[in-house]
Amino acid sequence: MTIQPQTWDEVAQQKQAANLALIPDEWRIKTAQSVHVLDVPTTCGVLSVAELDITETPAAELVERMRKGVLKAYDVVLAFAKRASVAHQLTNCLSEIRFEAALAEAAALDDHFATSATLKGPLHGLPISLKDNFNVEGLDTSVGFVAWSNDPATKETESELVGTLRSQGAIILCKTNVPTAMMMPETYNNLFGYTSNPHNTRLSSGGSSGGESALLALRGTPFGVGTDIGGSVRIPAAFTGIFALKPSYGRFTTHGARSGLPGQEAVRSINGPMSSDLSSLELWTKAIVGSEGWLTDPSIVPIPWREITLPQKLCFGLLVDDGVVKPLPPVLRALERTRKALEAAGHTVIEYTPYETHLSIDIITRLFRGDGGVKIATVIAQSGEPWPEGLETYRDTYEALKSTPPTVEKLWDTQMVRQLFVKKTLEHWMATSGRTGTGRPIDGLISPTTPWAACPKYGFDLHLPYTSTWNLTDQSATVFPAGFQTPEDVNAEGYVGRNEREKRVWAKYDAEESVGAPVGLQLVGLRFEEEKVLKLTEVVMAALEKA
Repeated sequence: MTIQPQTWDEVAQQKQAANLALIPDEWRIKTAQSVHVLDVPTTCGVLSVAELDITETPAAELVERMRKGVLKAYDVVLAFAKRASVAHQLTNCLSEIRFEAALAEAAALDDHFATSATLKGPLHGLPISLKDNFNVEGLDTSVGFVAWSNDPATKETESELVGTLRSQGAIILCKTNVPTAMMMPETYNNLFGYTSNPHNTRLSSGGSSGGESALLALRGTPFGVGTDIGGSVRIPAAFTGIFALKPSYGRFTTHGARSGLPGQEAVRSINGPMSSDLSSLELWTKAIVGSEGWLTDPSIVPIPWREITLPQKLCFGLLVDDGVVKPLPPVLRALERTRKALEAAGHTVIEYTPYETHLSIDIITRLFRGDGGVKIATVIAQSGEPWPEGLETYRDTYEALKSTPPTVEKLWDTQMVRQLFVKKTLEHWMATSGRTGTGRPIDGLISPTTPWAACPKYGFDLHLPYTSTWNLTDQSATVFPAGFQTPEDVNAEGYVGRNEREKRVWAKYDAEESVGAPVGLQLVGLRFEEEKVLKLTEVVMAALEKA
């Protein structure tokens, strides 16, 4: 009998069913009756009171409780496995589940602690989630492609970061959903479907680390790891009201992670931690830096952890408008609230105009499509799946250029333009020293992450320079929650936009549609200033809490 090959949608249906089967019946919940589902984990009855306490405790405190023997790693992992299960049922955030293996590893850690009275490392017993592109033994790394499903990674192909995390005591709990090829700012694909925002499931959780952001907003793990090549850590964090760190390339290992654009190195993808609390970002970063990864990965710059002492009086830049798309009302209000809070705390805030936003858009677009869309088109063709809506520009590029593909010469020309842009952007930043009153350039830049608070599903209009500019320049940045959209955040009367892109963004804005959406802002530093931007973010959060 001839066995007919599976169609792409049959593969997807089986993959989704297999995932759901890994969630025990006693962890299943009834369908949520509201689009606002943040409180469901605490009301659905799946978690005990003690487990809810565990999942709402910052990572550092959990490790301290395990060190004191108050908690066991098994109980911590079990609590988060239950909560991650609930999060997945609410938002479709998980791509791979390894609850049973994680519980076995936690039990082994408990045995280790019982006999040695020592923690394995600073992340001892903490369950962690990873964006889908990290290779973990026994799990697929599909990055949203149907063709890359049902092909689990081996021990030999595991990502370097996975081994580093395990050496520090962390336990891999699950992997999270991404958009196809990880090249869209919303998270959906033909294999797993759409990942919703738990603050309002009609809204996007961002992309490409949108599975991470949805899971972490629901506290399904203490922290997770995303990747960022144009805003893919920062946009999801902003959309779901959590914290994130985008480092410079070379601070954390990226070796062995899968890419939707393999071989594209003109704009380097980075790994960054994400969490519902700021302290967990520092815990993760210190642990990874402390592992001295430069001894095994030649791409890592040998910079040990640096303790930062900030000047008492700081000067922040404030980017209110990139000159192409003005942020929408909730974002503008959050920027103004942050400015007032910092000034009330005794700091100076000056407006900052970005350098040549139009050029930034042009450069990164040309670099991302430097292969003429061939890489993505090839993998999509392998399964016969349709092109997702958000990748249609890559499809159009491929169709237009497949008879005359781009040349290496054109790529090199674009890279030379990029290098000049990076130099001019740094000069533009350093020139602020004449306006700060401190004799220094701005200590950090407060900026929108996107024009939106959180956009409706399939509503992102591909305006990325608020984040992607800092990928071109490879600067460090964080994202922090700065409020929520309210019914009062109505359109400015008569504002229609200065160009077609801005007109589309403002025309689609509906103040009522996105009520309750988080507003996340960005804090940008210079290259390799990860410790500094984390410390500056503490200053900003302290000021906002008093405002």
